[in-house]
Amino acid sequence: MGELKSFRESRWRYSQFVILGLIAAGLAYWLSPLGGLLSLGIGGAVGIGYLLLEKKRGVI
Repeated sequence: MGELKSFRESRWRYSQFVILGLIAAGLAYWLSPLGGLLSLGIGGAVGIGYLLLEKKRGVI
């Protein structure tokens, strides 16, 4: 199976941004009268914003 890598080196490290974006989109859809497509846009913006923040911090 090979040696275990840290989460930062694994291919799953970007999944956290997708999951955060989906959670944000679900909350936006559930809590507001916005449509599904607009909620997905908000979720995408949240995920991308977090990705850029982590890159700026040097984590990724």
